[in-house]
Formats: sequence, C-alpha cells, structure tokens
Amino acid sequence: MRFYSYICAMALLDVIATWEGRRAYFFRNREILVREEGGEAAGAEIRDAIDAADIERTCEDTVTGCIGIALRPEAPAPAGCVFQPFPTYFYSHDQEENTRAARMKGYCNWLGATRFCPACGQPLELDPVENAQVCHGCGRLHYPRIEPCIITLVTRGDELLLLRNARDTQGIYACLAGFVETGETLEQALRREVREETSLEVKNIRYAGSQGWPFPDQLMMAFYAEYAGGEIRIQESEIADARWFRRDALPPLPKPGSIARRLIELDF
Repeated sequence: MRFYSYICAMALLDVIATWEGRRAYFFRNREILVREEGGEAAGAEIRDAIDAADIERTCEDTVTGCIGIALRPEAPAPAGCVFQPFPTYFYSHDQEENTRAARMKGYCNWLGATRFCPACGQPLELDPVENAQVCHGCGRLHYPRIEPCIITLVTRGDELLLLRNARDTQGIYACLAGFVETGETLEQALRREVREETSLEVKNIRYAGSQGWPFPDQLMMAFYAEYAGGEIRIQESEIADARWFRRDALPPLPKPGSIARRLIELDF
C-alpha cells in the first residue's frame, strides 16, 4: 500500500494521471460516491470531473491496484453521480467488493486520523517501503489499526438470544457483540460480554467466520454458543431489551449483508 497526503494540486494531478484502468473509490466522510444509475462505485473514469482542490488525500493499494480518495466534506458530486451512505453500499454488495471498498475506506480514515506520533508527538511521514507511517523523532513505525470484536449468536434449543441496542431507534434485534480487551482470548471476551450484557453463561463455543466492518474500523469475529445457565438481566446502559425468540417468530433483524444476519440465517 502506498499512501499520499498532498497539498499541492499539481502533485495530485500527477497521481490522478496514473489511474487509467484501475478501480477507484471516492469517499466523503461516511459516504461513497456512486453512479446514479446502477449504484456502483464511481471509478477512475470520473477523475476529470473531480476538482483536485476537493481531494484531501489518496492511497494506492499495491496488492489490489485500487485507489482510495478522501474528498473534502464540501466536495460536490459530479454529474451522473451521488453520494451514498457507505453502510448502504456495504450491505448491497458481495464480500469481495466489500473487502476492496472497506480496505480503501479504512486506509483513508487512518491517514486522516493518525498524523502525529502517539509516543513523542512528532509529525508522521509515509514510510517509503512499509505499509506504515514513520516518526523521525523516535524512529517508531505506526501501522493501520483495526479493533477486534466478537459477535455471537447464543442458542437454547430452537430459540435464539437476540438483543436490541440501547441506541437503536428502529426496533432492530441483533446478536450480542463487543470489543476484545487487552490480554483476552476471543473465547474469554465472548463469555465476558455475554455475562456483562445478559448475565447468562454459555458453552460449546464454535467459530463461524469473520467480516471486516469499516464502521469505522472493526474486525468482527463471529461465533455460535449454547446457553449454559442463568436468567436474563440486561446491562441497561448498553442494552434496551434481550429475549429468546423462536425461529418462526423472529423480530426485525439486521440488514442482509451484515455478519449478524448471516449468523441468524445460519449462512456459514
């Protein structure tokens, strides 16, 4: 991965000139630029319609050949294109496309958020070889970060444990999820999160799969687990409701394309 964060418009134009025949993704905050017809990502063919002054930073993936472009918050959409919420795009495409788009979005986010060395405070510069930024003050290399998370579907016979998040406004019930803490194994994190959010105990933990989740930078690792004991007592600061549901009477669920929906639909 090569990264660029230019101020000079002419330097940006030099990079844009190399986009021919390559897949490009344009982002504006949490939005992605798509074609009005078809909803596919607006690619390198629209480069002439983008004002170089509207580009904040770009990154080039030397593995996939993709280009990620972070646009300024006020950047307009070119004719024939619109900005779409990135989660909407993510839910409507297959895993291969989501991986490409999420990779470029994540790197654009990282370049914008990581500008100074957290150890000594000196400005970071792009490393000429590594997929990293280097601090010339203390010599440390800083790599893009992801946040590891577990997500699990707990079953009790024919029943599924589903929860509604305290911040949910649409009545959606999903699987239990949470961040992995320092020093924990994935299984320890799963048991802790289940215990904290519902007071239940689980057994027979089984790995199901994973999904990059760029909202903003999680890696979701999915599991099935079986009920082992306890009564539901929710963590009210995090959970609005938690119940057992039969498969023939499920509540509103997360959108297709999410790893939570795949767990519920046994799509692994």
